[in-house]
Amino acid sequence: MSQLPATYGRAIWDGRRVLGSTFLLAFLLYMLAPLAIIAVSSVGKTWFGPTFLPEEWGLDWYVWANSIGNIPEVLKNSVIIAAMAVVMSLALALPTGWALGRRRVPIRGFLSTLVLLPRMLPPIAFALGVAKLFYALGLVDTLFGVALAHVTITLPFALLVLSATFAGLDDRLIEAAEVCGSRPWRTFIWVVLPLAMPGILSAAIFVFTTSYNEFTLTLLTYGPHTVTLPVKTYLVIGDGFVPVASAISMILLVPSLLVLLLIQSQLKPDKLIGGLKGV
Repeated sequence: MSQLPATYGRAIWDGRRVLGSTFLLAFLLYMLAPLAIIAVSSVGKTWFGPTFLPEEWGLDWYVWANSIGNIPEVLKNSVIIAAMAVVMSLALALPTGWALGRRRVPIRGFLSTLVLLPRMLPPIAFALGVAKLFYALGLVDTLFGVALAHVTITLPFALLVLSATFAGLDDRLIEAAEVCGSRPWRTFIWVVLPLAMPGILSAAIFVFTTSYNEFTLTLLTYGPHTVTLPVKTYLVIGDGFVPVASAISMILLVPSLLVLLLIQSQLKPDKLIGGLKGV
């Protein structure tokens, strides 16, 4: 009798573990189910009615996607725009992140709020304002213009990561370089940048994936010469070619998966922000 409470307690604890595992499995299935449906739809030639899986399989929709959507050109636009967004975002975030992370800025809170403002506004409302401004400046349907529009939402990611990275740098290493007579610009290039490289790399990855997958801003600033994969997917769906859109979506997914694998294999969670004190 004296062992009954312990037995019941263990049974309840084991039940909690089973329940937690069930919820985790259900959440995993919830996250992967849409991806699985798109993947199957992109290779299923006849998938209509109540059938669980397509009756025929093939790569016809990918061939159609290449012929209808001009995938090589569209993919090139997406990569070029994302790369330009990375360059511009880092160019702005490196000095600003250094100032916010290492200097006493009187209006630091206001600047942080100002940079994060585009992420707080409804995307369509902000995109409408950007589009009106870009039409007036002649930046619509240019690779630079679309990339510049993306910077408004990618810059906050880069700035948050880099300001935290610079704030966590070991002061002793920077002071040692200064004591040895290193000039500020040499210290920044040869000491600060190598220490902060994990943070810089993680910021670049986040910026690239955000720009590569951006839809709303691109939809209101693109033109015939600057169509990207997300916009092309939307246009193909509007034309009624849903299986072709599924094939384009899978092509769109490949760079994001490669970036995810890069993060998992090269960037350890404890190194996403480099140069921690005492390391």
